[in-house]
Amino acid sequence: MDDFNRQNNEFWKWGIIYFNPSDPSIWIEKRIGIGWTLNFAHKESLVIIGMILAIPVAFLVFTVLG
Repeated sequence: MDDFNRQNNEFWKWGIIYFNPSDPSIWIEKRIGIGWTLNFAHKESLVIIGMILAIPVAFLVFTVLG
């Protein structure tokens, strides 16, 4: 197991956003509930969010222009 205390309040913004630059993991288990969340301190997580958001934006653009 990692040496990181992922339950520490200082790494959770508003209780739901995990932000720990010293943690090398991009995906971590959610603090509350079932599933995984991103470590928003890493650039890779921003790329993942960008790709997720690009799909509906592209759909809207092609729908309006098509």
